[in-house]
Order: sequence, then structure tokens, then C-alpha cells
Amino acid sequence: MNKFEVKAGEGLNDIKFGISREELESLLGKPDEVDGFSYEEDGQENDTEAWHYDEYEISFSFDKDDDWKLGTIASSAEETVFAGEKIMGLDPDSVMNLLKANGIDDAVLEDLSTPENPNHHVIMVEDDSINFWFEDGELSEVQWSPFWEDEETIVWPN
Repeated sequence: MNKFEVKAGEGLNDIKFGISREELESLLGKPDEVDGFSYEEDGQENDTEAWHYDEYEISFSFDKDDDWKLGTIASSAEETVFAGEKIMGLDPDSVMNLLKANGIDDAVLEDLSTPENPNHHVIMVEDDSINFWFEDGELSEVQWSPFWEDEETIVWPN
């Protein structure tokens, strides 16, 4: 892969949300690292597995509650493209302008800075299930998921 096209609600290039771990492995091979963890949400224990591909600087997450379907992609690769433009390293204003130029006007910029991690921001686009993470004023990672019909129903792409 020489560019990584973020497809809101769909996936990455030809990798679609909703595929199984086995399908992803057949496309990209074995991951360099697999992180498994559990978290609690609404009183329920949830299991998640994150597959990391160091060569591509991309991670894919699968949740047990979603029958281990691909539900989140995160990329920090320099080749990441959104709306036809390379985006890694852009500042928050440039990303907000790119979003607006593409008809996305519900983006929210939040300051998540702490003394340990100053100058840490995120642009959240809830309707498109995309988060753009910034460190020291530059986009360092984009994270996206399938669309949601409502708070409990995921819209898996075909």
C-alpha cells in the first residue's frame, strides 16, 4: 500500500469495517503485535483486540461484543489521505478547513492538554465517527469507525 485512504464509515482502501480477524490476516498477513484488553461500559465487561502493523503504522480493533468484527482503524502513517489530501502533520486549523471544504460542519475541537501532555488536542466528527488527534500542534493520528444508526446499532458497510 502506498497511500491509506480514510473512507468515513467504510474503512481503509479496500479493507471494510465488519470483516473478521481472519479476513484481515488474509489481506495483510499476521500483525506485528496484538493487544488484548477489557474495559467496562454501562456495567458490562467488553473485550477488545487491537492488531498493530508497524510497517504501515496502522492499527485495527475488534470487539467481542461485535462478534470480533473490525470496528476501528487508527493510522499515524505519513501516507494517510482524507478527502484526497495527505493529512499527517497538518495543524488543527488546516484540518478544520479541510473538513468544512468537504461539507463537514459538525467538527468539534477539544483541548485535552495536561501538565504531562501539553498541547494535546482532538477534533471529533461525531456524525462521521472520526477523531483527529494532535500533538504539539500537528496531526499525529486519525481514528475512525463505522457509522452508527443510533446509540446501539452499527451500520456495517456492504
